[in-house]
Amino acid sequence: MIEDAKRSIAFLCPVCRQPVILERTVFQLAASGSRLPCPCGKSALTVSLMGDQVRLTVPCLFCEQEHTVSCSTAAFLQEKTLAFSCANSGLDCCYVGEEGPVFAALQRLEEAVDKLEAASGEKGAFLDELVM
Repeated sequence: MIEDAKRSIAFLCPVCRQPVILERTVFQLAASGSRLPCPCGKSALTVSLMGDQVRLTVPCLFCEQEHTVSCSTAAFLQEKTLAFSCANSGLDCCYVGEEGPVFAALQRLEEAVDKLEAASGEKGAFLDELVM
């Protein structure tokens, strides 16, 4: 019997700011379009498999809008990790792939967000006013 491949999908909820990591089998994703909600219920990522393309609609923590991104079905199902970025901020807003690399990428993103939030709380326009 062939084991159905699994994909981990992760994003940061723009409402509650918590990491959302969901695991779905290829069969679950192919059966119908998937809505992958945050436990808070106020945001969700959607996945649609359309032949040789996969389309994701991702809520973005950084610009607080939804981004629609697409990639090939082969890349979506086979790549170790895919990262989709916010066009406004340049920061990643979604990861898809194998469980370990997706968890690691999301952890790095959380650390970057924490640093940005800490820096925005400081006075001055630059992270290091003396250097600037």
